[in-house]
Amino acid sequence: MVTKSGGRLIASIEQFDREVLKNEEISEDPPLDPNLPVLVLFSAPWCGPCRLTNPVVKEIMKQYQNKIEVVEISTDDLPEVASDAGVLSIPTIQLYYEGKVLDTIVGCVAKNVLAKSVDKVLEDLGMLEEQV
Repeated sequence: MVTKSGGRLIASIEQFDREVLKNEEISEDPPLDPNLPVLVLFSAPWCGPCRLTNPVVKEIMKQYQNKIEVVEISTDDLPEVASDAGVLSIPTIQLYYEGKVLDTIVGCVAKNVLAKSVDKVLEDLGMLEEQV
């Protein structure tokens, strides 16, 4: 299921373990590309700043198409996943690679701030292409 941010909805602990933490191989959904970092948006439907973050995440998803995967987790539906990930307030965006958190952004941020974070992660992983 696609969310308002444009990312795939993570609906269970097992799905988070499988698709973000890469703990399991079997999936009913088309798999996320295991070679790409995963941007995880922790949010809730009632959260005003989360609603402001959705279009920013959607723009980043378009800008970094085929370079990152994007998923969203409702902290109302999966509070234990948010707690295990160290999320204390929402919106929180975490960038994962091979099951490890590489960066965390808390609060509503501008597109350029999120893009710099994604660029840094891609650069650290050797996946950032030189822009001419």
